[in-house]
Amino acid sequence: KSYKGGDLVLSGLTSITDEQAEMLSKIEGTLYLNGLTSITDAQAEMLSKIEGTLYLNGLTSITDEQAKFLIKVSSLNGLTTITDLQAKLIITGPTVKLNSLTVISDEQAESLSNAINLQLNGLTSITDSQAERLKKTKSQLQLNGLTNISDEQAESLSYLLSLELNGLTSISDKQAEMLSQVEMLSLDGLLTITDDQAEILSKIRWLSLTGLTSITDLQVESLSRVEQLIISEDLQPLIDKYKKQ
Repeated sequence: KSYKGGDLVLSGLTSITDEQAEMLSKIEGTLYLNGLTSITDAQAEMLSKIEGTLYLNGLTSITDEQAKFLIKVSSLNGLTTITDLQAKLIITGPTVKLNSLTVISDEQAESLSNAINLQLNGLTSITDSQAERLKKTKSQLQLNGLTNISDEQAESLSYLLSLELNGLTSISDKQAEMLSQVEMLSLDGLLTITDDQAEILSKIRWLSLTGLTSITDLQVESLSRVEQLIISEDLQPLIDKYKKQ
């Protein structure tokens, strides 16, 4: 018999046998096995037969052979390193989540940029070369672990459709000008911005600035022009009041 329906959460399991993997492969739905820290190549092949979604966030590493089978996995957030081959293999699916990676190679950045949505929130820094490659991500790129970026990186990342840089606590006017080309931009780590930056960022269609603790009257005027602005509950009334004038 197979399990059909919604979620089956078995994240309390720290290991499974090949026989259990074979039985779990008949599941039709979403299977959570986040407690597993390792699996065999044979188990990876069996689990790949699941008709649904598989979560294996507890795995810290996988073999290249396993990567060939795990392309249907929605989340591998536990991986701390990947090989260049694995980067090429695991980019299928709507969203690739690799938030435990702390470093990537240029070749991996090139491969991962083929993802539709890519999460690399464990990276605390990237090179200009990697930014140039990652700008080709098809829809959304999350780099929320970055605490600063270079002007060259800002220019490269400006080509993205959707970008999250919530780890940045400040940006320059030049970087703001470049990032204003992004259609959907999240900068929730910024606590303050200048009047000039508010004017520049007002060009963005969708903008999130939930970290701002205060805004000037000029910034209210500028940010009110953003088609869809996400801001803190404390500051939202200022935007609403200006729009009603």
